[in-house]
Amino acid sequence: MKLESVGEVIASREFSLLRKGEKTELVVLMGKPEAFPQGADYYCPYQIKGFGREKVMAIAGIDAFQAIQLALGTIRVELEVIGRDSGGQILWEGDEAGYLGFAELRWDRE
Repeated sequence: MKLESVGEVIASREFSLLRKGEKTELVVLMGKPEAFPQGADYYCPYQIKGFGREKVMAIAGIDAFQAIQLALGTIRVELEVIGRDSGGQILWEGDEAGYLGFAELRWDRE
């Protein structure tokens, strides 16, 4: 499934990528989860804009909540990869130490 946009935006966050004395703006957009046309599962669209990225992506889950959780976890990993691959640091106004504000998902059960 190819998406042209995230659709109705339900959340957004702005980041700064700092590297080699330069600052690049990144914006993350999350769209409203939608049910797949054929089936009961949901997908949650998201987009990371900036640093040469514009492609709209989507993560699927068995319901809207799981699709959102998985999209948030994937966004966190993608931002970490951008920071690592660029040799820079990604920051946002909620934390100046490098915490991106997306919780790490834990799938193990104790």
